[in-house]
Amino acid sequence: MRFIEIASVMQKLESISSRIEMVAELSKLFAKASSNEIDKIVYLIQGQLGPAYKNIEAGLGESFVIEAIAKTTGYSEEHVKKLFKEKGDLGLVAQELVQKKKQLSLFAEELTLEKVFSNFLKIANASGAGSQDLKIKLLCELLNSAKPLEAKYIVRVPLNTLRLGVGDPTIMDALAEINIAEFKKQAKRIVKELSAKYSGDELHRQIRAKLRGLIEEKYNIHSDLGYIAKRLKEKGLKALDEITITLGIPIRPTLAERLSTAEEIIKKLGKCAVETKLDGFRMQIHKDGDKVIIFSRRQEDMTYMFPDIVAGVREQIKAKKAIVEGEAIAYDENTAQFFPFQVTIQRKRKYDIKEFAEKYPLKLFLFDVMYVDGKNTMSLPFIERRKILEKLVKPGRVISLTEMIITDNPKELETFFNSCVERGLEGIIAKDLHERYIAGARKFAWIKLKRSYKGELTDTIDVVIIGYYKGKGSRAKFGLGTLLAASYNPEKDVFESIAKIGSGMTEEQLAELEKMLSKIVAKKKPARVVSELEPDYWVEPKYVAEVIADEITKSPVHSCAKEIIGEGLALRFPRLLKLRVDRKPEQATTTKEIIEMYKQQKTLKVEQ
Repeated sequence: MRFIEIASVMQKLESISSRIEMVAELSKLFAKASSNEIDKIVYLIQGQLGPAYKNIEAGLGESFVIEAIAKTTGYSEEHVKKLFKEKGDLGLVAQELVQKKKQLSLFAEELTLEKVFSNFLKIANASGAGSQDLKIKLLCELLNSAKPLEAKYIVRVPLNTLRLGVGDPTIMDALAEINIAEFKKQAKRIVKELSAKYSGDELHRQIRAKLRGLIEEKYNIHSDLGYIAKRLKEKGLKALDEITITLGIPIRPTLAERLSTAEEIIKKLGKCAVETKLDGFRMQIHKDGDKVIIFSRRQEDMTYMFPDIVAGVREQIKAKKAIVEGEAIAYDENTAQFFPFQVTIQRKRKYDIKEFAEKYPLKLFLFDVMYVDGKNTMSLPFIERRKILEKLVKPGRVISLTEMIITDNPKELETFFNSCVERGLEGIIAKDLHERYIAGARKFAWIKLKRSYKGELTDTIDVVIIGYYKGKGSRAKFGLGTLLAASYNPEKDVFESIAKIGSGMTEEQLAELEKMLSKIVAKKKPARVVSELEPDYWVEPKYVAEVIADEITKSPVHSCAKEIIGEGLALRFPRLLKLRVDRKPEQATTTKEIIEMYKQQKTLKVEQ
């Protein structure tokens, strides 16, 4: 496939605000692609060079890209920098200068997807002496042959500034679209049932949603959409049956719902397991003999950061092959106290790893097991998984199991919760004793209850930053005064505005936030953002922030829940607590959760 075809679709995706249109454009592109091409297209659309867990990054800074543009177009680096300052986007600079380049390329060739992707991988893998020169040479090779539109995206990919606004659900919808004819033949009973309720376009969407659900089930246990797309191209829908848990490929974590009181939890679950809730790094650990891989909540490989955990897994996990899950938190052995998250987060670093491992050793508290020596344990009831986990772990200094009680008594649950809070922990997680491990989903199999704060709203909320306003008064010098934030609506794969956050930030944080956010400023409202408010600067939905507020109120200006309940919901007096670098935007608090918290809050007010 010619790369210009991919670049043309990228251009269309940038200008589209409708998710329905996005799915249509992607499905046409996927339909044309071969099995050797579709995985590469999926990765590029995601702004990646492979699945997230492989951490493949081109590693090209702006200065190297500027040098490559100058070399291939005949303009000086000073001229390229001047244009970059004007446009704020090296992709647009490359597009303009390639259009009017001063020198003709002697070895120009029509660019294929294979050629472009191959060069990107070579750039990513280049290391050692002379690697920077090689990277520039490989980028120049592409820009020499690139048409203006191709140059725009060839530059944006290694700079990680693609920003097409396409989420994983949209890609899965497009994959479902190109396989829907086969699904209709195989799932006649489902099609018949849906046909009795729907017709026309809505029937088509409902059938596609069923198939999307099957694709997502496999994505939940095998976090590589490119691989899934490739297998679907090769074998059709029967390929889904062959996709299973694989050591070294992360499983998407199960997520907890929330309730406000111990009574509500017992009413919902009955007799349940109640575990400590820790505020640290959620880790999914894959052990294959002596090989240990640690994945974050975002499915990023962060093994090299935690040599103490790796050593503990090798020493304390009895099985030869296993996938377990837990929370790691900095722990002071002298005082037997847990450090706050602000201390634990210092362990996530690229440099001085050994020094900080000695300074702030981590303790890993395991709470689940998904795989042991060839057996998938995800379908087993929680109580059985816990018994397997107890037998799996040898006594030692690094790894323990989460503290747990089993109860159907609200007072006992409340007492356990209070003891957790007194020890500086976040609260508790209550778990259905009989439920399987539900990968990638937020269900009432797990329910969290966290420590209360002053005010009506008794839990923190994770929001996605979608824009910011310039600082006024004393904040003018920081370039940022207020954040515009959103909840996530997974059904529509959009971010819906919920709050303007101006409190809880120090001057140092304001400066750091402006530095971070200015790098991802969008020239227009991102396609996946739903907001009637318009900030001074839109940003790509990338960063998640934990906030606390006095309460959730109805709002005429915010879009959260507006399509569902007819009125918007907003956070009253929100305060920033911290950035959640361990969460993806799609792991933020959902609009559905906000609605439930609003209802619970109203119930509590009536009771009071």
